[in-house]
Amino acid sequence: MTEQMIIDAAKAFKKHVRGELYQRDMTQRDLAKAIGVSEASLSLAINTFAINKASRDAREEVRKLLNIKDI
Repeated sequence: MTEQMIIDAAKAFKKHVRGELYQRDMTQRDLAKAIGVSEASLSLAINTFAINKASRDAREEVRKLLNIKDI
């Protein structure tokens, strides 16, 4: 995977999460509480290209909770 592909995937994930939160009338704070992580950890996982285990795990939990399958 090239660097640009990683950047594009991260941007698409962020956009998808924001759309799902809007549809559910949720905030990022609500999402963090729902998946059991700190707001800072969730922000790092959604808004950056972090690849550490905590960010990967948080993104996976977000995908499950918001039913995101394609990204």
